[in-house]
Amino acid sequence: MRRRFCRSTNALLGAAASLLIAGSLTPARASAAQDEIAAVFKLHELRFVYRSLVNPLDCSQLRNHIAVILSAVGARDDVKVRVTNCEIFLFNERSPGADDWDRYGTPRNRFGADPDRWQTSNIRIEVMFPVEATPEVLAEIDKDKSRRELISRVTGNPLAAMNDPVIFPVQRREVTLSRASIRLGPEDCELLEQMIPTVFRTLNVKVTGRQFSCDTHRRSAFAPKVVVETLWPVGMPVPGEKQNKK
Repeated sequence: MRRRFCRSTNALLGAAASLLIAGSLTPARASAAQDEIAAVFKLHELRFVYRSLVNPLDCSQLRNHIAVILSAVGARDDVKVRVTNCEIFLFNERSPGADDWDRYGTPRNRFGADPDRWQTSNIRIEVMFPVEATPEVLAEIDKDKSRRELISRVTGNPLAAMNDPVIFPVQRREVTLSRASIRLGPEDCELLEQMIPTVFRTLNVKVTGRQFSCDTHRRSAFAPKVVVETLWPVGMPVPGEKQNKK
């Protein structure tokens, strides 16, 4: 088993090396935006809690909005988002402060009076996201192959075993998330604000510019706008690029 694992990993490293030479790819630590990097999709399992007083979103809205945002920053199209508690609204006679939430994102006082509505929705995400094809990453993905094959046999889903790493070139590109590029609306302000320090940070999506300020007491009148730096497949148009060329 150990010998087979080593051969498989070495094959992946050989493929990465060939791509590096053929495409003049450079390590991810290179700073120039035009430099190409050898990358693979890696599975990330993420969790966060969506909390809002002024932007209540139902389950389908949260799923769709999160999936659109993740696809726009480089995720593979098969993003899986699970949402619970999106229909639960809690009431209190005053707006909650920082001390009113416990460490799990749940209001401490669950039986207050109106008029304020509290939404706390638990979000679980499974997303394939590009990462640099380092020897450590390739070895980690190869080691996970047996688990994927077991899931495939148990569930009867052949796709579960087909997430072997495919090496492809990417560049560090700037992507603008806005109304024009992905149809963000004012209701996305708090969602985006809460994804930045949680989901974006885990996926190494770096915010380089932002134009929004979420009000915890009333919905913003303007759609948020955020510029991020992320790994993006070479040759693929970034969100909004086609519209800008017209």
